Amino acid sequence: MLHRLGAKRLVVVGVPPMGCMPLIKYLRGQKTCVDQLNQIAFTFNAKIIKNLELLQSKIGLKTIYVDAYSTIQEAIKNPRKFGFVEASLGCCGTGTYEYGETCKDMQVCKDPTKYVFWDAVHPTQRMYQIIVKKAIASISEEFLV
Repeated sequence: MLHRLGAKRLVVVGVPPMGCMPLIKYLRGQKTCVDQLNQIAFTFNAKIIKNLELLQSKIGLKTIYVDAYSTIQEAIKNPRKFGFVEASLGCCGTGTYEYGETCKDMQVCKDPTKYVFWDAVHPTQRMYQIIVKKAIASISEEFLV
């Protein structure tokens, strides 16, 4: 549909490692990432990549896949590399189960830039900046050449 409307380039962001979200770990009673859910996210992303390659070969649509999964996973495994000090809890409330509107009246951490997660499911602005920086580098390399 987009191609018929004139789109020549498409950027798709993959899903994150769902099993590493503080809410998921809290609900499962785990301190570490839930591998089964991460595998589902990884498999879903692999299907996205395969379909993007198909679009590229069949109709000539230039595509870029932004790998949010690996970027967030790397930040969780090695937070200090990215300037984070907290990769298991969110900045809002207890950091384990509050998200979105449930964070509205909660205490927040003093420095969100030190956290991978803002709430129990969403990355912080700093984490998004890291993902976007990598995305822009890919876009510049692939689309603007």
